[in-house]
Amino acid sequence: MAMVVKNNMSAVQTLGTLNKNSSALAKSLQKVSSGMKINSAADDASGYAISERMRVMVRSLDQADANTQNGVSLMKVAEGAVSSTVDILRTMKEKAINAANDSNTDADRATIQKEIDQSIDQIDDNANVTYNGKSLVDGSKMTEGTATKTSMTNQSLHKDTLGATRIVDLQNRNGESLNIQTTDTLTISYVIQGETYSFDVDITDTTTLDSALQDASEPYTRNNPMMRAAYAQYDASTTAANSTYNSSVGVANSTYSTALTNATANYNGSIQNTLSTMNSASTNAIYYKSLYDSVYQSYVNRGFTPDEANTQMQHGAGSTYNSNYISASTLYSTSLSNYTSTEASAAAVRASSEVSALTVKNSAVAVARSTLTVALSTAASTLADSVGELIPYKLSVDTGNVVGIGASGDTVYTANRENAITISSGSAGLQYQLSGITFSVKDSKGQVKKSVNSVLDNFTESVRAFNKSNDNAINLQVGTKANQTIRIGLTDMRSEALGLKSSTGITLGVGTQKQANAAVNVLDNAIQKALDQQTDIGSIEARLEMTSSNLVISSENVQASESTMRDANMAKEMTEYTKNNILMQAAQAMLAQANQSSSNVLSLLQ
Repeated sequence: MAMVVKNNMSAVQTLGTLNKNSSALAKSLQKVSSGMKINSAADDASGYAISERMRVMVRSLDQADANTQNGVSLMKVAEGAVSSTVDILRTMKEKAINAANDSNTDADRATIQKEIDQSIDQIDDNANVTYNGKSLVDGSKMTEGTATKTSMTNQSLHKDTLGATRIVDLQNRNGESLNIQTTDTLTISYVIQGETYSFDVDITDTTTLDSALQDASEPYTRNNPMMRAAYAQYDASTTAANSTYNSSVGVANSTYSTALTNATANYNGSIQNTLSTMNSASTNAIYYKSLYDSVYQSYVNRGFTPDEANTQMQHGAGSTYNSNYISASTLYSTSLSNYTSTEASAAAVRASSEVSALTVKNSAVAVARSTLTVALSTAASTLADSVGELIPYKLSVDTGNVVGIGASGDTVYTANRENAITISSGSAGLQYQLSGITFSVKDSKGQVKKSVNSVLDNFTESVRAFNKSNDNAINLQVGTKANQTIRIGLTDMRSEALGLKSSTGITLGVGTQKQANAAVNVLDNAIQKALDQQTDIGSIEARLEMTSSNLVISSENVQASESTMRDANMAKEMTEYTKNNILMQAAQAMLAQANQSSSNVLSLLQ
């Protein structure tokens, strides 16, 4: 190899090798220090992109799991509130059964009623439970739905039972007669808006289920405060309509009177000047005629003949009076003509104005009367609708397997799809909710016919009453993609929704034996509502827990895949690091030797 001093190629080549080894050592050091074999896109572009997506997936799965755990916590809060409500309802049923026992006095039942009222108040407190400021079971987190009617279905009566079936012909599911006699008494009790209504039906050969229920509605329609409110609203509407009519007619009459007054004033104003001129001319003519006659008479009195008197009147004062009289008479004739013409014209204008004013008045009165008619008709229609809706229930016309329409608009069938008889509330919404209905048959001696009642009184709630609701369901994001959610609709657990209290504050009564007996069925229905909600909450909790488990497994699997792709094999990387470190040191030593070789040229220059 030639000895040169300008370009030490050995050193240059060794320096290149040193830089190469230094870069390899830096990469090995980065991998060893970070524990990853891919630290940037430069290490492995496609591997880096794939692993980064996996990292995003892992973090998304972890967040989804956190959402799921928060959802579980939310549902546990709701479950606690509903569980407390179930416990309260259980206690309330015990109290109702106690109150139904005639060993208690009215004072005892009044004491029990106080406990019932406090329990109902606590149910409302439970319904107001919140999680992170969100109310859960007060009806504010329901899914979208239409207003529904209460449906009570009896599948113990024979499947061919109709509303027109006679009471004495009723049969059980197997077709066996219930043996209800005309000497028996049927008591029907029901609860609407916290009020308990009872009616004793005298059973005859013609008494049907339809007629019995119609008779039983009498206490409700007679005593129902909403019925009285409907008539009060009707009275207020008719009073307001008549007041508006009278006011409109009064304004029309006043306007008409004003128009007549103005027309008369205009008429008088139009003829006043001509009348004044005419009267003045008439007065002057009479005055000068009087003076003329006086002078003429003086000539006659002095012995002048009429002709001589007339001749004398042609001179002096007589001539002046005569001239003035003729002028006044002419002016009077002219003004009389003007007055006649003006009066006729003004009279025509006044007549036209009066006709126009009368037309306006009649039109205004007609409009007012039409408005009154519409208002009275609307009030009557509203009253009819209100009274019609206040009928507490109706017997299903058909005895098919359809028991009603759910809040989502779906058709609700009997559990076994067999025919059954259903009693429904008269209108949709909580306002007309039929909280419970009880049938009790007693024989002529007043003994309860238990075998009959076990069949006839077996009405259970098949469709629950709801008010119309918007879509306020809770959405839990439990996936890494859009719309991977679990929708949770929580029903209304307030006492009013459970049929225990009215919107006006009237609570379920146990003050009498009949009230307490009816309250038992109401509480059974309320417990069923609460248990249905508790079941929904429990099933959602179980689903969320399974979802959480699945998310954890998915996160672990994705993280394992990302680890395989990106995590460094530390033993292999340490071996590579050691190799690159030795090569780095060797290159440094050789670079020193290469730099030293150039100094050998100096020996040749000595």
